[in-house]
Amino acid sequence: MSEYDYDYKRFDDIIITLLTTSWREPEDLQIGEDISDIPEVKIIFDGYGDLEFYNDNDEYRYTEGGDKNMESYAIFIHKDSAQENFIFPEHELTPWCLIHRPKEEVCIYAWYDVENDNWDILPLEERVEDTDLTVEQVMSILEILNERHF
Repeated sequence: MSEYDYDYKRFDDIIITLLTTSWREPEDLQIGEDISDIPEVKIIFDGYGDLEFYNDNDEYRYTEGGDKNMESYAIFIHKDSAQENFIFPEHELTPWCLIHRPKEEVCIYAWYDVENDNWDILPLEERVEDTDLTVEQVMSILEILNERHF
């Protein structure tokens, strides 16, 4: 068994449940605002996808954050998120971003395709590589949270 053996579908299902039960208001998405419905996890809107296309003159066009059909979310799972009565601690902020704590948490990214009502969750093994958490630890935390709340 490799260090990255886990149930991918189960992982996706739990993350999608966290996302679909969040306080996501499509008309009022604010970058960086915590919309998680449970206190042990932080979910933030991270922006819109980039828009890339060729116009009628076959000229390439690019607009950063211009694709309102693609919404990006960051889901933060803390190493202590499975503890009873745990409340996700606030992040330190800079004027342009929050400070991620790789020794304490994993940040999982998800994309929501509004037009097709479809979620795409980035693989967990890619997200734990730069943290002190393992796939097994994160999956255990997610299972406990899923049991507790859903």
